[in-house]
Amino acid sequence: MNPKVSVIIPAYNTEAYIAKALESALEQTLNDIEVIMVDDGSNEQTVEVAKSFTDKRLKIIVNQKNIGVSAARNRALIAAQGEWIAILDSDDWYDPKRLEKLVFLAEKKQCKHDC
Repeated sequence: MNPKVSVIIPAYNTEAYIAKALESALEQTLNDIEVIMVDDGSNEQTVEVAKSFTDKRLKIIVNQKNIGVSAARNRALIAAQGEWIAILDSDDWYDPKRLEKLVFLAEKKQCKHDC
């Protein structure tokens, strides 16, 4: 069964922040998620930090060269299996209840693709 939400995290040289971003996504109160991080050709340790996570909901895609945030995000969108898509910048983080609240509101308002 597909996850409720696919969290997409494009990352480029965010070794200092990526762990907090990934933790905030993986520690959501809504557990029915997948987290897709696309490393966009970083030349430091962003990928290694991400690979230190063992959560099976985390998928890591690595671009061999930098193709830009939009193209990196599009690679994650192609891989996404979730009913909903959530974007998280690699130097930012979510409140633990963010996705639970957003999905609750979307379902309450019976949103589909145009809400």
